[in-house]
Amino acid sequence: MSVSFLPHQTKDINNYYEEYGYVVVKNVISNEQIDFFAKGYHTLKNSKNYYFLSQDTNRIEKLVVNEQNFIEHSILDPIDLSFPKYFQQSALNIVASNSVSQLLNILTCRKKHTIWQTMFFDKSTGTVPHHDHYYLDTDPPGNLIACWFALETIHADAGPFFVIPKSHKVLLIPRNSDVSEFSDHEDFVNNIQELIQEQNYSLQPMLLEKGSVLFWHPFLIHGAFKNINPEYSRKSFTAHYLPEGYGRLGKNLPATVSSFNPEILVWEKSLLDRAKARVRHIRYWAKFKLRLSDKRPKMEMRSSQYSDL
Repeated sequence: MSVSFLPHQTKDINNYYEEYGYVVVKNVISNEQIDFFAKGYHTLKNSKNYYFLSQDTNRIEKLVVNEQNFIEHSILDPIDLSFPKYFQQSALNIVASNSVSQLLNILTCRKKHTIWQTMFFDKSTGTVPHHDHYYLDTDPPGNLIACWFALETIHADAGPFFVIPKSHKVLLIPRNSDVSEFSDHEDFVNNIQELIQEQNYSLQPMLLEKGSVLFWHPFLIHGAFKNINPEYSRKSFTAHYLPEGYGRLGKNLPATVSSFNPEILVWEKSLLDRAKARVRHIRYWAKFKLRLSDKRPKMEMRSSQYSDL
């Protein structure tokens, strides 16, 4: 079982995070919040011809429920989904909760944080080892903070999240600024794997209890094991937070608006952004057209797609 702390153990939480690059806090998300989410989740799962942007492929995917009745692909930015609204609201209710903002304040010494990116996993997709700095970070780097929310108690056979303790203190592998966005992603994945082998790192599984949250540093190497028992789901959120006062590395800083929690902000969406989101999620032909014109770089995050992982 992973070392964990209770929310009131603020000094221990901060010290452990600084030393190991991550920390687990128990009893952060209430059963009531998770039950509220479960209603939105079941509404989404019953949607027909529903399409979304997936984290594991960085492509538009159709909502597919497998034989075990779990959603097959991870969902990128569930708090930005246009339909169904109940799912979007229940997701935001967790990642922007007061208990989360209080812990973020402990770790960053900043009062406000902006949600940069969120993800939902119904089952483990077996994510490649990586650090977040390659994809998104603060300017100056190293101040982004990420969270993994356990919406159920995580079983060892479910393909749990893993971390490499203290790896935030060693060699950092950045994205090559001389190449087009993320076009060197496969090289990055291979370089991380070589680093793990050279340093003889061991991957530490995070078997979190329901309602616990894992916080980690943007330089920390982490990922997820492959699911080895299809009967186990791994319902969880991840979220990345930008502390106030920092820019975004390599990107402009968009306007922000407050959520229901004034200390957790979200990006302000233009009318065009909202219109595109509605078109993207409403019909099959929209998804088909988006595939034809989709200029997103290919970033395969599933470890099963790499022969040596």
